[in-house]
Amino acid sequence: MAGGFRRFCACAIAAAPFVVVGTFESRAAPDDAKACARESGEIAIDACSRAIKSGRYKGRDLARQYLYRGVERGLKQEYDLALADYGEAAKIDKKYADAFYNRCVILNLKKEYDSAVADCSQAIKLGPSPNATAATGGEQLGNDRTISDYYAERGFAYLKKNDYIHALVDLDNAIRANPKNARALKVRAETFEARGDATRAEADLAAAKQLGQ
Repeated sequence: MAGGFRRFCACAIAAAPFVVVGTFESRAAPDDAKACARESGEIAIDACSRAIKSGRYKGRDLARQYLYRGVERGLKQEYDLALADYGEAAKIDKKYADAFYNRCVILNLKKEYDSAVADCSQAIKLGPSPNATAATGGEQLGNDRTISDYYAERGFAYLKKNDYIHALVDLDNAIRANPKNARALKVRAETFEARGDATRAEADLAAAKQLGQ
């Protein structure tokens, strides 16, 4: 799906029983926060869970732990758990655009397109979160690339709703912000094809293929 879960994505999230308690848990929490952000798979999920349970984090820091855990659960196709984590992140920090964006990605995967449009719209309204990184490799993402992904994901939802006009507006915005957004190009090709515009569809598809999509 989309490529940015940790800003997240990003197109991804069951945690092990908690056994770390008391003062040992408090000492471990800083390392858990680092592992939550930097590791992957069950190691990251367990570290995020311990960091969340430690009670040391509030606000955006706590929301970030939920988002990171949601990313890993999404990559494991544990979509309901991922949605729950993104929901907690958005509840804790109502201005956390990436929580709404990541939830939009999962909702698209679950084919809940109306809800996906709503969440991506909120992400677009709030604007890119600072220090966004891609889910794979921790690559730093600029605001243009981030907002491009927001529009591309909403455009995909509109396409699946057969709302081609709004899909093309979003996809045009996505490509304008980041001309190398291969996913946006591919989805726009699919939209043109659905509208019967084979020439434009072929051009976008060729461009997407050159970018590895």
